[in-house]
Amino acid sequence: MKLEELKLKMGKLLFFDKEAIRNFDSREDVLDANIKYWLKKEKLIALKKGVYIFSDCYQKEGNKNIYLEYLSNQLIKPSYLSVEYVLAKYQLLSEPVNALTAITTKTTREIVNSLGVFRYYSITPELFSGYMVKYFNKNPVLEATKEKALFDFLYLRFLKSKNVSEAEVENLRINWEAISRKDFLKVKSFALSLKSSKVKNVLKLIEKMYYERNT
Repeated sequence: MKLEELKLKMGKLLFFDKEAIRNFDSREDVLDANIKYWLKKEKLIALKKGVYIFSDCYQKEGNKNIYLEYLSNQLIKPSYLSVEYVLAKYQLLSEPVNALTAITTKTTREIVNSLGVFRYYSITPELFSGYMVKYFNKNPVLEATKEKALFDFLYLRFLKSKNVSEAEVENLRINWEAISRKDFLKVKSFALSLKSSKVKNVLKLIEKMYYERNT
């Protein structure tokens, strides 16, 4: 099968897997040879093993950022964008972010391809919430609110920590001035269901450091 034939049949797909191509050519040796050739010629981009997008489909997209966000949701399901990536969007971090970071109920993992780094952090199913839905070509893209992104960040950082100090909180390099008291109360609300007191204690310390002192 020629690539142009494949694109006519699947060109509207934002991503696809090897199984989808196999529907049009079931000869395994030919299929593998074609995929290898298309990848070498940079006609296809491999997102992860067995999952691809057409190179020109990505290059022609006017808003590549949201395309990547959509792909982040799709590469590992379920997942939603969160932690550093979302915090950076709201200018809550003083350091640059070089990956699309997300929360999943599956195991923590990282996917690296030519489009970037997709990093996934595992969280308990009970905390898989606090995201909003936006759309890319009518397809949903899940992204944490800034309050949930901050909670996820603190939860992952301090869940296994003991006796967190003020210095450790300061080293987070978070722009607390951009988080209102009202916002912080929303952050705290996500901890209500936690059985462990570790993260709750960190939130109490942050409240004491940045909110009680300013009253």
